Amino acid sequence: MRPAARIQSAIEILDLIFEGKRPADALIGDYFKARRYAGSKDRRSISERVYSILRKKAKLNWISEQLQITQSARIFALIDSILREEDIETIFTEGEYNPAPLQGKEEDVAHFMDTLLDISSAPQYVRLEFPEWLEADLTTSLGDDFDVILNALNEEAPLDLRINTLHPDAKKAAAVLAEENFETEVGPFSPICLRSQKKVKLGGHKSYQDGLIDIQDEGSQLIALLSQAKGCDMVMDFCAGGGGKTLALAAEMENEGQLYALDISSTRLFKMKKRLERAKVTNVHLHPIKAENDPWLKGFESRVDRLLIDAPCSGIGAWRRNPESRWKMTPELLEDLLGRQERILQSSAHLVKQGGRLVYATCSLLKRENEDQIEKFLKENDNYSIVPITDVWAERFDTPCPFEGNFMTMRPDLHKSDGFFCAILERNN
Repeated sequence: MRPAARIQSAIEILDLIFEGKRPADALIGDYFKARRYAGSKDRRSISERVYSILRKKAKLNWISEQLQITQSARIFALIDSILREEDIETIFTEGEYNPAPLQGKEEDVAHFMDTLLDISSAPQYVRLEFPEWLEADLTTSLGDDFDVILNALNEEAPLDLRINTLHPDAKKAAAVLAEENFETEVGPFSPICLRSQKKVKLGGHKSYQDGLIDIQDEGSQLIALLSQAKGCDMVMDFCAGGGGKTLALAAEMENEGQLYALDISSTRLFKMKKRLERAKVTNVHLHPIKAENDPWLKGFESRVDRLLIDAPCSGIGAWRRNPESRWKMTPELLEDLLGRQERILQSSAHLVKQGGRLVYATCSLLKRENEDQIEKFLKENDNYSIVPITDVWAERFDTPCPFEGNFMTMRPDLHKSDGFFCAILERNN
């Protein structure tokens, strides 16, 4: 594909993304499935441009406003091309697969861009790429590290893999991958994390097909490991979703005991079946629930050794991987999520047996979704107490704990992971 055709493809994909109906990665995958003629270099170039534009959408919006031109995928691609110092006259020109020639106000964009390349005068939410309405929450939550964390959340994430310890080749996983020309490095904290700085299509690798590895961010791996499910008779993943943490818990349990994976979406939950089969997991029971207080749950009251609540959240910690998601969040949606988090905590607490542990986790860095929820829960449930993360780390690992205080707060700037929060609570009576 010619450079101009690649940019036109990026525009077409962005148009679909801006409709907001499906995640960017799914839309990109479907786009290329329908266009088998696109080579690996074409796919990589187009995807890179799409994600680059999504990561600087606030700046592109702001520049469009200054130019008084209607915002669109095409305008964003035009401004992005100018910022990259590409020859727009050879890109936006006549040709079957090229972006249409510039017309009207579009022709004036290049002439006025010089005065807009320095965005130091732009508002903070533009410079750091976040929704303006979130500024107060982010300021309260991130404090003095506001700028550095948000800049880190706007960087491209590496590919993190979890070694499946149920696989017979688990101890030599890195060597097996190297034989497949898949270079990785060991993660800094999780003993089962391998990291690749290159985006790799895993479907073509035998190690993935055989279940030796799966995709999972290192922070997410740590949440499963710190749950300490090994040796437990009954473990419950209350908001299992696609099953990343369920698979990690099953491996920790060595396929022993009972692991219940719950979710209100049966479609999402049963998609996990293929992943379970590939990983040779046999101790997981998939069970859709109608709500957090589903009557079916009464049969598990005071019986669960480990209850993992991977709560529905704003997903701010995953902005590196899903840059478009920051623009989908609204104040109303955040308030709804806060209510759901509180209800799930309160309604599921009775499931944990005495001496058992409740593990509350989010991929968010907002205090209202994290510390504030735990504080509120403990005020209303005096039969629970915090187990400091330093103590839990010492129980599970023989390495220095990378976190301070009571909770695991994983940050992209400090830990090179997505942003995660994890609190571990023990039921005393």
